Amino acid sequence: MAEDFEKRQADRRGFFRESFAGVLGPLVDLIAEQFDLRPPDEDANPSGAALRPPGAGEEMDFERLCTRCGRCAEACKPGAIIMDDLPRIDPAVRPCALCEDLPCVAACRDGALTPTGRDHVAMGTAVWESAACLRTGGEDCRLCVAACPVGALGVEGQAVVVDAVRCTGCGMCQFYCPARPRAVVVHPF
Repeated sequence: MAEDFEKRQADRRGFFRESFAGVLGPLVDLIAEQFDLRPPDEDANPSGAALRPPGAGEEMDFERLCTRCGRCAEACKPGAIIMDDLPRIDPAVRPCALCEDLPCVAACRDGALTPTGRDHVAMGTAVWESAACLRTGGEDCRLCVAACPVGALGVEGQAVVVDAVRCTGCGMCQFYCPARPRAVVVHPF
């Protein structure tokens, strides 16, 4: 009887911890971004490569074809595409929502973004860092798994497993990861 009570209490605490982390984590990130409070390169991609919008091909071809017009960023309903020299996505700020009709791709008139189905988008792949993960520390966090729109993440024991074939590199897992530094980071192709 006491074991059942303790299990229910632990489940309840885990539920509230995950719920608050899911709501407050992105809010804290947004405030930190607005006031430039985030430590530099907290979620930086180690390769330094940029995450390009859906439909972008090889980097050299993308650079050659993209006219930097910004139509893809304007068409991006969630506001995930950032216009620098070339359009990019920073999953730590706002991930790609993999919109059903991919309006960013449709807005590209220069051929830099090639039409593709949302399940065939290939921007990058998520990489799990066990040392940073709350699961490794005994928490039952599954926020990255729940956030994945294509079901590319799963849990095996205390590990988060990424199916690199299914992963689109949208960054939802990275964005919703409550660990700091993040335990799941998208590496662009």
